[in-house]
Amino acid sequence: MLLLDEFLALKETLWPHITFYGKQIEIIDSVCRNDETYVPAGNQLGKDFVAGFVAVAAFILCHVKQLQCRIVTTSVAEHHLRVLWGEIGRFMTAAKAPLLKTKDNSQGVYVMNYQEIRLAAEVEARNPYSYLVGRVTDKDEGLAGHHADYTLFVGDEASGLADAAYVAAQGWAKRMLFLGNPNPCENFFRRACRDVAGK
Repeated sequence: MLLLDEFLALKETLWPHITFYGKQIEIIDSVCRNDETYVPAGNQLGKDFVAGFVAVAAFILCHVKQLQCRIVTTSVAEHHLRVLWGEIGRFMTAAKAPLLKTKDNSQGVYVMNYQEIRLAAEVEARNPYSYLVGRVTDKDEGLAGHHADYTLFVGDEASGLADAAYVAAQGWAKRMLFLGNPNPCENFFRRACRDVAGK
């Protein structure tokens, strides 16, 4: 539904100063082509950076294409999710064209509050048509029911996420992106990485 070329063209339009290295482009491409993408990586390798880009770019591309879009991000704890949302915030504020509607910029079409981005035209809506949100919950119900034309579930620090989070997202997410350090675990993230590695 969304193509790698569209992501890269948007990057050139809004963030021409950013350069992705080969593995980061592979991640973006995988999210475009595959239902589930798993990224086991170490610290300081840019996984939150590319995940922040994927979330923001997908949200903008869906808006441009007039697709209802619901993107949910999660992590094992609030302080971990803040790292991903720091990257999301950076993309929203560092774009070549102003994206956010503020008192000083009435041209922006998005509103960003704490771990939530909506279309400015929908701020008053009780049930927004499209959104990009962050959720940390110890109950899978908080991660369920986000049906839309385009749906993406991003799980950061996935080695610590409960299987229940994965199961809840399977009910609605057409695309899933999981990133984490290869910490000892026995959850869905470990099983998927082990299956890919053939071990």
